[in-house]
Amino acid sequence: MSRVGKAENGMRHTVWFAYPLLRILGAWPNRVSSSTLSKIFNWYLIFTCYTLQLIVLVPGFLHVFLKEKNGRKKMKMMIPQVNGYLQLCKYSLVLRWTNKLRVLLNEMKEDWLNTTEEDQLIFRAKASFGHRVMSMIAIVTYSAGLGYRTILPLSKGRILLPNNTTKRLLPCPGYFVFFNEQVSPIYEIIFIIQVLGGLLTYTIMCGTIGMCVMFCLHSSSLLRILLNKIYQLTKQLDVNEVVVHEKIVDIVKYQTKVKGFLKNVEQLTTYLFLLEIMVETSIGCVIGYNVVTEWEDSNAAAMIIHLMMQVSTISCTFIMCYVGQTLIDEGNNVRRMSITLDWYRFPVKEARNLILVIIMSSYPVKLTAGKVVDISLATFTDVCIKILICVSHISYMDLILHSRS
Repeated sequence: MSRVGKAENGMRHTVWFAYPLLRILGAWPNRVSSSTLSKIFNWYLIFTCYTLQLIVLVPGFLHVFLKEKNGRKKMKMMIPQVNGYLQLCKYSLVLRWTNKLRVLLNEMKEDWLNTTEEDQLIFRAKASFGHRVMSMIAIVTYSAGLGYRTILPLSKGRILLPNNTTKRLLPCPGYFVFFNEQVSPIYEIIFIIQVLGGLLTYTIMCGTIGMCVMFCLHSSSLLRILLNKIYQLTKQLDVNEVVVHEKIVDIVKYQTKVKGFLKNVEQLTTYLFLLEIMVETSIGCVIGYNVVTEWEDSNAAAMIIHLMMQVSTISCTFIMCYVGQTLIDEGNNVRRMSITLDWYRFPVKEARNLILVIIMSSYPVKLTAGKVVDISLATFTDVCIKILICVSHISYMDLILHSRS
């Protein structure tokens, strides 16, 4: 296989998880030379996604704030509402930054083209790790979500109301002003639309996280390759001024390229990370509270589904923070390697040139969530602690209110 063929194959492997999900959403950037028909189809996908989401979210919002009076039921209904609106915000951000996404993908293609087979193995290993983890998260997310939107409402069956009428539950209860949702086939149509809306929400969630993980792991691979270049300079046997100069120039150029790529990744992912942490923290608190209430009500099926949703929530937060921590660790490794170079072995002029490498390596490598918190394992620990504290406080307040009533 030619070098170009290997690079294209490697690029396909890198985007294996994120591409189909973002393509379904119309969020994957088209080629500049793409046909008019392709662009129209892309806009059709975007219009369909927004329409489907709003059809589900708006009636649910009206039901929560205008119709439902029970506080405990309101809490349960907040899961699809909060998740849906924040995922829609993430989707809008990705659409707005399509050009930035295209630039990063083109840079990744260049990386695959202009690198050795040994370095391509690093790219491939990191990408494979990301695929395995994101595939497991996607399986849990879709399974829990479909269970929440199908098994829970269908298992309740028809509920007998005090006025001697029956009611069928929907996945996301809504206030439909202009028609009665209990009449067939309107009920069945709304049920299917809400299930499809849920699938769309989970696709946005997995697609955007998969994209962020993909870019983080590729950045980590670039830092690993930079580390190898500095290590090779350290072990350089030929300390001729010309040879050493070429090595240092190559390191400085590559270091500048890595910094530029990381800057672009930060611009694309920072608010996506912020929204995702907001989603996971708020939803994690509500789901944790629901697990406690379902345990009290001895509802095993609902408790299992909510536990699966909690696992999905925590897993998404963990993988984001883990790849962010990987990036920090690789940056620290580069910094340590640069300041422990055997500079005294090189000619004086070239030893002075190493100062630039050391200074550039001293800047911390990290990604942030909205420039508010670092994406690291320390942040993951903070999120988990906040969820536990919030669940305990809400459960305690609920217990006090029920004991007084």
